[in-house]
Amino acid sequence: MTAIFTCPQGHRWQVASPSNSPMACPSCGQRLHAESEPTEAATLAPQASVSPGMPTLPTSTATVAGGSLDHLSVPGYEILGELGRGGMGVVYKARHRALNRLVALKMILAGSHASASDLARFKIEAEAAARLQHPGVVQLYEIGEYRGLPYFSLEFCPGGSLEKRLQGTPMPPGEAAALVEKLAWAMHAAHQKGIIHRDLKPANILVSEDGTPKITDFGLARKLDDVSQTQSGSIMGTPSYMSPEQAGGRTRELGPACDIYALGAILYECLTGRPPFKAATAVDTLLQVVGDEPVPPSRLNAQVPRDLETICLKCLHK
Repeated sequence: MTAIFTCPQGHRWQVASPSNSPMACPSCGQRLHAESEPTEAATLAPQASVSPGMPTLPTSTATVAGGSLDHLSVPGYEILGELGRGGMGVVYKARHRALNRLVALKMILAGSHASASDLARFKIEAEAAARLQHPGVVQLYEIGEYRGLPYFSLEFCPGGSLEKRLQGTPMPPGEAAALVEKLAWAMHAAHQKGIIHRDLKPANILVSEDGTPKITDFGLARKLDDVSQTQSGSIMGTPSYMSPEQAGGRTRELGPACDIYALGAILYECLTGRPPFKAATAVDTLLQVVGDEPVPPSRLNAQVPRDLETICLKCLHK
């Protein structure tokens, strides 16, 4: 029997005839079992097709094309290090040689073994970013292909993600309101272009050098007039920030309201230090999103003004 493994960091690899004992991720060393006990990400995202000859994923110092980071080269760029990786992509910090500009260089993690769905999502993300020119959206600089592998370069945001900034700690209410207002204007611009994000969350909010929050990762984005990009009944996204219709798999009903809900969930976490719904498992979280009402933020943080709480709960209204 062949099993596909996914570690909590999103690294995936294939093993033939696995034993019942835990295995260590070849990329980060974390120990885990096969996908009979899937991670949250593996539970929600459709499995990519894997060829029988799929090699072990490279380590964090390796490249999607194989070899060490020292040997990774993309014409016109100097690779400086890895910024992060998920189930589909890996992002490197790089310098554009001609412009002497720092960028975030994104490539497909599976390289030449990428599935058709991964390639499609990669293309969707690039196209969505290219259509949006707004100070609240991470800007796309260039899209290209090297040795058959697609890549694109993005604005580099040295402030890191909102997720890392929060880490369970509430922000001052005024600061939280100002941050989410900027995100709301950015999403309004996206909606005006006919694009819904579908995966807004603190991890996908980056902070620029001057402190401006910027939305990134449009890999699950969808055009409002295109219902073909996600099959009805499929669930894609992050449970704690999904709208009820998204959590219920009602994909044909998704529109700008799902992003407004996610903005409310982000505001809730900024005010309280936790998302409105987060259970022990992804499935239980989805059930809470669909059937429960959120605890008013002021019960968790007495400093939250009533008006701001009203706005937050209005966004989360089912």
